[in-house]
Amino acid sequence: MKTKIFTLFLALVASVGTIFAWDYERVQIGDLYYNLDAANQTAEVAMNSSASREIIIPSSVTYNSVTYSVTSIGWGAFKSCSSLTSVTIGNSVTSIGAYAFSACISLTSVTIPNSVTSIGERAFYGCSGLTSVTIPNSVTSIGAEAFRNCTSLTSVTIPNSVTSIGEYAFYNCSGLTSVNITDIAAWCNIA
Repeated sequence: MKTKIFTLFLALVASVGTIFAWDYERVQIGDLYYNLDAANQTAEVAMNSSASREIIIPSSVTYNSVTYSVTSIGWGAFKSCSSLTSVTIGNSVTSIGAYAFSACISLTSVTIPNSVTSIGERAFYGCSGLTSVTIPNSVTSIGAEAFRNCTSLTSVTIPNSVTSIGEYAFYNCSGLTSVNITDIAAWCNIA
């Protein structure tokens, strides 16, 4: 009886361990680090604390002869990369994670493709060199404090696809002189 209970216990522990096991591998491809999900053949841009100057995030990467679609920029992927100046994001990326570019003080230019649906909280927090941003029609949510303290930001275009903007998303954007909301009637619930 004790043997059966012990065997059952081991089986339970093994199954719980499988449920919570990380199913990705962190690798460097070119100049960037990625978390690769073999099961789904997707890649997430991982933490790249030494990235500098101009970064191009590709739509796909190949590792060990397997091609992975780059679908997200992970939590804090480029956080505090103070010499990062511009970012071009590939058109397979659907989400920009929390703190992805936070405190990238030299970042002046970012190209967000039409594939992105969400911009995480504090994604561009403290990017004091960022002057303008166009949020594509695919984006539905902008996280809290996403552009907070972007003091050089002068213009923002928010499409009618955006259904939620978190608190303080544009707080202390002291240079902001132009906000273009493409469907003001929808935002104000005007029929």
